[in-house]
Formats: sequence, C-alpha cells, structure tokens
Amino acid sequence: MKGRLFVIFSLLFPLLSNAQQSHELLQAATIAAEKNEIQSAVYFYRAYIENEHPTDPRLFLNYAHALRLSYLYVEADNAYEKVMFLDTASAFPEAVFYRAMTKKNLGKYTQASDLFKQYISLQNNDTTLLVKRALLELEACRLAPLWISDTLTVYIEALDTIINSPHSEFNAIQLSDTALYFSALRPITSNAHTYIIDDFYLSKIYSARFGVNGLDDIKPLHRRINNPNYHNANLFFNSDKTKLFFSRTPVTHHIQNNASLWVSELKKGKWQKPKKLPDHINAPGSNTTQACITPLNDSCDILYFVSNRPKGMGGQDIWYSIVNNGTYGEAINAGSNINTPGNEITPFYHNETRTLYFSSDWHAGLGGYDIFKAEGALSAWKNPVNMGFPINSAANDIYFTINEVDNDGYFSSNRFSPYSLTEAGCCNDIFLYEWQDFKPKTQIDTLWAADSIDIPSYLNNILPINLYFHNDEPDPKTMATTTDKNYKQTLDAYVAMKDLYKEEYAKGLDGEEKLKAENEIEDFFTDYVQKGYELLEELTSLLLRDLQRGKAVNITVSGFSSPLFSEEYNINLSLRRIESLKNYLKAYRNGLFLDYMDSTKINSLHILNAPKGKTMANPYVSDNPNDKRNSIYSMAAALERRIQVVGYDEDTIYSQKNLLHISTPDSLLIFTPTKGITNYVKYIEIKNLSADSLHITQFGWDTTCHVPTKTFDINIEKQTLAPNESTFIVIKFTFRNFIYNHSLCIQMQTMTANAQKTIHLKYLLK
Repeated sequence: MKGRLFVIFSLLFPLLSNAQQSHELLQAATIAAEKNEIQSAVYFYRAYIENEHPTDPRLFLNYAHALRLSYLYVEADNAYEKVMFLDTASAFPEAVFYRAMTKKNLGKYTQASDLFKQYISLQNNDTTLLVKRALLELEACRLAPLWISDTLTVYIEALDTIINSPHSEFNAIQLSDTALYFSALRPITSNAHTYIIDDFYLSKIYSARFGVNGLDDIKPLHRRINNPNYHNANLFFNSDKTKLFFSRTPVTHHIQNNASLWVSELKKGKWQKPKKLPDHINAPGSNTTQACITPLNDSCDILYFVSNRPKGMGGQDIWYSIVNNGTYGEAINAGSNINTPGNEITPFYHNETRTLYFSSDWHAGLGGYDIFKAEGALSAWKNPVNMGFPINSAANDIYFTINEVDNDGYFSSNRFSPYSLTEAGCCNDIFLYEWQDFKPKTQIDTLWAADSIDIPSYLNNILPINLYFHNDEPDPKTMATTTDKNYKQTLDAYVAMKDLYKEEYAKGLDGEEKLKAENEIEDFFTDYVQKGYELLEELTSLLLRDLQRGKAVNITVSGFSSPLFSEEYNINLSLRRIESLKNYLKAYRNGLFLDYMDSTKINSLHILNAPKGKTMANPYVSDNPNDKRNSIYSMAAALERRIQVVGYDEDTIYSQKNLLHISTPDSLLIFTPTKGITNYVKYIEIKNLSADSLHITQFGWDTTCHVPTKTFDINIEKQTLAPNESTFIVIKFTFRNFIYNHSLCIQMQTMTANAQKTIHLKYLLK
C-alpha cells in the first residue's frame, strides 16, 4: 500500500508548499528505504537534497547506501565523500568502508585499497565483521591487477537486444542447440513513473528458439509457471528435462514476501501446476531460491539451492538436499570452503567435471559479486578459485552456466560492455562466453596503467621464488662461474629426468613404500619444480611492465647447492645457476629485456648475485657420493639444488630536466581485430616530479601531424597535480585498417616554469 502512496506523493507535490513538499519527499525516501525499494529511495532522496541542500551526514549516508545498492557507483562515491566531509565528529566511519567498496566497483583498486586501510586504522584493531571484510578486500585489491593482466582466452558478447533490454535479464539456460530459457524483470505498465516505482515491475521466465538468424520467438512461459501473483524466476531443469525448478516471490506487500522454491512436471508436452517444495527446504521466514539439481547416482539427485535460513555461515548460503524418488532429504549447508560470512549465490554444478560454479561477494574478487569454481560435491570441496578477468569484472557477475553441447555458456552481469572493467549499470544483461584457442589482443596494459597497485607490493608476498636444478647442472665438472645455458633449457632437461628420479629413489623398495617414494618425487616436480617456473614466468611479465614504465629494478638472487662437493666448487656452481637465470631473461620473448640490461640506461635491470654454496644446505642431506639415492635423487637433496629470487627493489626515475615522468606501457602497440571488439582505450600515465603543484594548460594531438580517418576522443582525468601526484590521459579510438604515427602534445605550468612534452606513439593496427 505504501508503494502506491509514492505515486500519490508525486502527484501532490505541485500543490504543496516548499516545506511540505520537502517533508513529503523525505518521508517517501525513508519509507522506500525501509521497504528496500531502492530505486524509489534514490529518487526521493535526490529530490529532497536538491530542494533543501541539507548538511546532515546521516541523511547523505542513507542516500549513498541507496545509490550503491542501485549500482550508481559514481554518484555513490560522491555521496560517501560528502558524508566524510560533513562527519566532523567521525560518527559514521562506515562511510569510509563503503566508499572503498564503490571505488572497487569502479575498478579503482589503488584508491579502494587506501580507503580500506584508512577504515581499518579508524577502528583501532577492532575485530568486527566489517573490519574482517576490509582486510579481505585489501587482499582482493592486491590481486585484482594480476587477474586483469592474465586475461582469459575467452570471447564474450552481450546477447542481442531481442533478449537484453534496458531492464534486467539473467539466469540463462540453454537446452541442447534448440532453445534458450531465461528470467527477466520487465515493467508491467508504460506509466512515466515506472523507473522509480518498484511495484511496476514483474519477473517472468521466458523461452527463445534458435532459428536460422539467431534467437527468435521470445515468449513467456504459460501462466501455470508465470503466475501473475508472483515474481517467477531462477529456473533450472533436471537432467532429463521432465522437471522445472524455479523460485516464486509474492508481489503483494500484505504478507511476508520471502522467495520459495517450486517444481513443475512435464506431462504430455505441457508443464503441470507447480508444487511448492516442503518446509524443510523452504524454511519459513527465510528466502529460498536459485535451485540447481544434478544426478548423484542412478536413483538419487542432489538439489543445490540458496537460502538465508538460520544456522548458516552468513547472509545467503548454498545448501543441498539429497532427493530420492521425489522425497527431499534435510537441508545441509555446503560448508565453510564455499560459504562465508557474506553471500554465496547462483550455484551451477557441472557433473562431468564435478565442479560447482557460484558467485560470492566475500571471496576475493574484482567486483561486487565474482564467479568462482570449486571441485567436489555435497559438503566436501577444494578451495574456490576465482574465474578471472574478463569473466569477472568490477561489476556484479552472476548466474554462470555451461551448455550441454560444448564448454561455452552464459553469465549475467551489470557491466556495460563485454570487457568492461570500470563501468556498471543498474540492471543485469545476459552475456555469452566462448572459450578460445588463442589469447585475444585486449588492452591489458590499459587496465594495468589505469588503476593498479605497485608491482613490488605483490612480489613481496610471493618472494622468495625457488628455481631447481639437477645435480651439478649447468655445465657439470667445471670450476667456471658462467654458462651459455639458460634456465629454461636446464629445466626442460631436468623435468625429462622425472622417471629416472622415481626409479632411483624407489630402488630396493616394494609395495606401499615404493609407491610412497614415487609419489614423493611426483609431488616434488609438480609442487616445487613446475611451480617455481610458473612464478618465474609471472615475475618476468610483471618485471617487464615495471621497466617499461621507466623504473630501474634490482633483483637479488641467492644460489644454493647440495653438500656433495667442496665449498669453492659449490660457490662457482651457484654462480653458474644464477647466470642461467640471466640468460633466461636475455632470451625472454626474443630479447625484450636486453635493452634494459644495459647498465648505462636509467631504467635498467640489475641482477645481484648472493651465492651461498652449500653453507645453507640442510645438515641432514647426505654428502656421500656413493649414496646416490639420498645425495642426488632424494627430495631432500633436490630441494637444496636451487637458486632463490630473494629481493626486488625499484628506483623511481627522477630527472631535474623534466617536470614530468610520462609512462607508456609500450612504444609499439599492436592490435589485432578480436571478434566483437571495435573500440579501444589507451591510458597514458603522467606524474608530477616537480616540487610545485602543476597545472596542465593544454593537451591534445599535435596539429602539425596528419590525422587519419578515425574516431578519436582524448580526455584527462585531472589537470592540476600536486607534487608526486599522477593522472591519466585517456585516448579512446575505433579500430581501422591503417598504420600511422601520431604525436600527443602536453603543455603545463608550475609556479617556476613552463614546459612542453611531446610523446610519439606509433600504433600498428593489422
């Protein structure tokens, strides 16, 4: 009934005095917020603030919350900033936390990280749930640039407007290659106030047919499923498509409008009248929704679903029930590896790989809700793994599904575009994903430059990195301190000896002891040798970005060896192993590091040797050359034959001659057309290295340069920079088939000097 009053209020406002009108606006906003009618709350709070210009931080906090929950992140960020400005008594420290969350939802991970740290410092070592969340979000902000840099080989496309609309579409399920089912929240009236009145929307389940020209014949399911007295959504079919599970939420406000699960059976080609699942599944007073059913064995199924019932781990949890011949067993929590103090939603179980896909707003992620996967079943799960970018974004990514005919599928997100990192809207759309055999040429450097944490802060958490060698390699039986081999060559030869290691270490053993010895060697090569190389690859990728941004980097490497030979011999062996790492870097991607290994350059790479020989070797490792099993082939001995990257230090370039440090990730940028991608964005970082505040007076393309036919847009985030402050020039352009040189001119002023800097960027598009 209160929802209907909002329309009456809007009609009465012109007849009221300003004071009465403001009172009614604030009352309407308060009622809407209490009823969780967020869109209406935003509308009325905004109107009240525009009329009254209040200074109450609590009011702005309520407004900011409504904006954030409506996914209006830019406006929410400004409102939380207003709270922090007005809150002189520090009565609302949560504004700092939630502003950090909006920064994260905008893809601004560095700013979010700073705000999370500020919030934690305000709490004086408090251990409340919000502080624990802030600590977890700090970790997520640290990891975010790494996920972004390791872009998945996946093509993503928003479904056509025949499916996606300005409203919400979600929960796409494809049946073979014939039909697509999905849920959608659509307006039920064309009233001009629809966009603010929550009661004017109704969710239904729809079907679409795959035709010659794509999806067509979009229509809602029969009223037996889409009962107009309910919001009907979140569909899922059983394995033989004879049962349709879905959720219903009453539309009336006269009763408790909790969601519940229902099921309809298919008989003679028609869905029958749905039945509500029993109360031990639909716990009274709780929301129960988002069913996913999968076979357990020949006679039983597992029903996974989402509920905020009591005795869970936090907010919304994933639960399951064993279904035996239509009888539903007790509801059991999926356990703490999956569920958290936050919300876990939209489960999808892929039976072939025994993997659960779900979304969470608590596990470390790029945005609000990220998609995760975990192997296992029932309550036994491996640790969840973030699906990565661009499946996940800074927005909310949910409802991940896999098709029956291939490994591709769909998910839902409120991002604006398939590869968007920084933009989100109010409503969900359905996106198609297709795994690719190649790594698409996307603007990863853009995403790193736009907003990322310092690379060393990440490396400090993964160092030391251990790299392992076979006995006396490289170049055995020599006192040389250098080698021509690179680490990848020695690694390949080492891995090829795995079976020999198993044979030698298990020699003389039988049965379980032999199997145990072989497994120990297998684990060593997987968990130590291969893992070390994976971390090395990660390091070289990040190192290259640091150098390309104009930083000088020092890497400290220690060398170890097993205690078979003399101290002098082992020192020289350690130096050869460190040299093999240098050679690996020299050969990396056809010599990309060679220019940076020139010590005369400012942004150079230095490898600092710190050989330790056998002085740090485990005293329990055999040094008997006649006992090859223990001195060469044992895991204990193998663990000692390594070099270790133990330090990473960067020097920021500072030049008295230049007011600015300008960083471009690449001087030559190569773009290859990727299906569905036509627009590109380039970020160029500018940092003020002067002692004065700097104002950029002009920026743009050099008018003396030829401008080819194209769509170009250039903007700057901030024109006035304090000392050591950075900003980004943002260049947006549309792909065209041409090669050209173009110069970007920047003019700036400080209190003491003027300067002009021209950047020559060469773009190769092919």
